[in-house]
This record gives sequence, C-alpha cells and structure tokens, in this order.
Amino acid sequence: MRFRRTSPVVLGAALAALGAAACVSGFDRNDQIVNGLRILGVSAHIDNGDGIDWADAEAGDTVTFKALVANPSNVPGVTVTWVTCLPSPNNTVTPCTSEAVLRDPTQLPGMPGVLTLGSGDTIQFTVPSEASALTDALIMNAENPMTPNAQCALFIEAPIIVIAQGNGSTVTALKYLRLSPWSQIGPTDMSNPALQHYVRNANPTIKALNNVPSDATACVGQTLVASCDANNPCAGGATCSSDGWCPPASFPDGPQTICGQLRDTQTDATGADVDIQTYYYCGMDGVDGSEMEFPTITWYETAGTEASIANSNTAGTPDLAARTFQLFTRPPGPFTLYGVVRDGRDGENWIAQTFQ
Repeated sequence: MRFRRTSPVVLGAALAALGAAACVSGFDRNDQIVNGLRILGVSAHIDNGDGIDWADAEAGDTVTFKALVANPSNVPGVTVTWVTCLPSPNNTVTPCTSEAVLRDPTQLPGMPGVLTLGSGDTIQFTVPSEASALTDALIMNAENPMTPNAQCALFIEAPIIVIAQGNGSTVTALKYLRLSPWSQIGPTDMSNPALQHYVRNANPTIKALNNVPSDATACVGQTLVASCDANNPCAGGATCSSDGWCPPASFPDGPQTICGQLRDTQTDATGADVDIQTYYYCGMDGVDGSEMEFPTITWYETAGTEASIANSNTAGTPDLAARTFQLFTRPPGPFTLYGVVRDGRDGENWIAQTFQ
C-alpha cells in the first residue's frame, strides 16, 4: 500500500479532482439537501479490545471501514467499492493522487499499483506488515535531533477512494487512513522523550441529537434521538437499532434549533477523555501541549429548510464545539437527517436518522 504523509496541497488537489469529475464527490459539496446518491462520510474504526473507538491504525491492525451512503432516490443495485494505492518509488504520484485519474475514479480498480480493499458499505481490512517499515522510518525521523518538529507528527496517511455506483449513477469520496506506530510511542511511554509527543487519535462520536429551545450556547434541550449500546440501553426497554440508536421522538413542527451532543464518556487507560482530545504541536521553538480538537458537524437532510448555520458553538469550552443548525424547519412528511462529525485529525463518525 502507498502510505504517505499528506500535504494540504496534495489533499486539496485530490479533492478538487474529485469535485471536478463527472463522478460526484460527497465531501466537497456545499449543498445540504440530499436528493440523490451521495457519499456523505467515510470512517475508519480500530478495536484493540480496550473499549476505545480508535481512528489510528498500525501494521497488523484490522480496520473496519464504513461509508455513509445516502440513497433517497432509491437508485437500484448500488455497489460500493474501496481501493487504495500500492507503494511507488521515490514518492511519485500514484493513481490515487493523480488529478487525471481522479476525474474518473471508476478506472482505478484493476490499474497497476491499485489495491481493491473490498466491497460494501462496511468492509474490514488488515494493515499489511509492510507498513512497519514506513512507520519505523517515522520513529527514526522523530529521534533525529535535526528534526525536532517531527516528534508530534508520527503518522502517515493512506488515501482510500470509495466508489458508489448504481443504475448509471456514480459518486466517489476520498478518505485518509491515519497510520501511526501507536504501540511504540505516546505519552505513557517514558523511555524515550522523543517519542512521547504523539497522541493516538480516537473517533469523535455524536451521543444524541437535541432540540435546543432557547439557549444556543449549549447543546441542552429535548433529546430527539439518543445513541445506545449494550452498556447504555434505551429507556423503557425500547429496542436499540442495528446502527446504535434508540427510537426517535417526534420532530416538532416550525423553526427549531438542533445540535449534536458529543459523547463525553469515552476515556483511555489513563482516564483521559479521548472524544475531545488534547494533543501536542512541535515547532522549531519547542513543544506545545495545549492543542485541542474542536470537532465540527456537517449537517445534511433529504428535505426541510435551513435558515442559517453557526460554524461553532463553543460555550467557552471545546466540549460543545459543533456546527449547529439554526432555525431548521422540518418538511411536512418523513425526512432523514444526517450529521457527520469530524475532529480534524482523520477521526469521523455520524448520525443518520429518519423522522416520520
């Protein structure tokens, strides 16, 4: 696989190529009304048996990839294909990062240097042992006194292309899988100071969708739908859905302010919160350990009206950081609401809820 640290220029070019394609990318579009086949989110999940929904993987880890494929127009026979790129000499451009190729990503499967990971909305893939050589090189770079800023950037990113097709419609999306030698580094390992400054990333999670009656500075109000699992069952013995949500309340008529409440109970072995993580920034002047994630939520819906959107809703702390609907008015009939949360470090999750 081709694993590389991705510059903003390369990422921007790849997204621009996807956006300019005859195929449609789900991430770089600003239209919030979803009326056709779209890929709204792509996430990576690594379960190491510690109860944390990790976003970082290393060689040998099994990654569960998920795609949020919206299909409100019921396009028949939709297939979802996942591909990535094999190593190339001298860090040259691969098909997965080529503007010309990404204008028609459907040509990627079967191309030289391209690996098909699987098919379906959800797939699993085990990171090959060859990735160890690449992450070992990151460790060597971090230990080099001539590159002190590398101590906080002990990760590389693999481009993952997702292609959804059905009945003549094709949409694509780009996801970067973050790889780090997480088992050899991190704040809990005090044996090597050069390797203590990378904090393994975990996926953020939306805990509930709330209707805020008046105070838009906090995500507190009527719970429209809450997440659930074996340890957090639904009230009154109601059935938890296969994707982890309790039966929703009735969505009220008229203008409403809604927000996604981020989960605040996922903690690592040290008891630290890993949904809103603090991490390190390394510069030429030293290490800054006060960087903090500010997860944002991008909202979509199959129908309804958005009057405006607040880009951040911090209430003085990053725990409430969210992109929040202001004055969302539901349609007269059933609709589906999607909220995709991203932490800015390749962590991602979502809610997809249909209201009657």
